[in-house]
Amino acid sequence: MSVSQPPHHLQCPFCEAYEVERLYLASLRVDSCACASCGARWDEDPASGEYLGRTQRESVVNPTSRARR
Repeated sequence: MSVSQPPHHLQCPFCEAYEVERLYLASLRVDSCACASCGARWDEDPASGEYLGRTQRESVVNPTSRARR
């Protein structure tokens, strides 16, 4: 894959692996994605596959123990 080509819809944009877990958040109309291979997390548009940005481990959907105090 060249730098000018975007990653495939089911592919991690960071390591190019196809080991991607997806959770569709209907209220936000976004796919929250996590790569099992490299651990990267990101959001993307479910229809176009457009990359919308990286997400943090602590979130409303996936809080850590530190956030639960």
